[in-house]
Amino acid sequence: MVYDEPKAPALRRLSFPHIGMRTIKTVLAAMLAALFMKHVMHQTMFFACIGAITAVEKTVSSSVRASVIRNIGTITGGLVSIAISSFTENIALISLGLIPMILVDNALNKKESIVPGAIVYFAVAYLNTMDQAWVYGLNRILGTLIGTGIGLLVNFTICPPKKESISSLSGEAG
Repeated sequence: MVYDEPKAPALRRLSFPHIGMRTIKTVLAAMLAALFMKHVMHQTMFFACIGAITAVEKTVSSSVRASVIRNIGTITGGLVSIAISSFTENIALISLGLIPMILVDNALNKKESIVPGAIVYFAVAYLNTMDQAWVYGLNRILGTLIGTGIGLLVNFTICPPKKESISSLSGEAG
């Protein structure tokens, strides 16, 4: 009988994925946003962390674009929800309030902002009371702006992402 050589221990056969610089920067941006919101703003960290994560992309233009999309959605969703949920807790009316938010994002030609805007819209509408909607909404907007700012700062100062040529930013053939 022929015996095969013993197999290598299982641990040696495992291959661990590479942790790249963008992953490290994303974690750092989220951590800094959370620390800032907790210790400086004394606010919830959730939306700032989402903003920070959104801002860390692999190119300068994609980082700025993702941040703009997130911030426009957050601002439109937050403000429209403040306007509606400050006056009613009626589920049908709150649901219908999504229409003006979508119309504003469409008018701004920022259809990509509709989904993040809707998430903020419903967070403001359903995660607080009617009399606190404006405070909660403004804090969510501020938290997202702070988070995307921190994310952009981290992304652009620590091993900055690739810069595109002027022709690729303007959409021309290079």
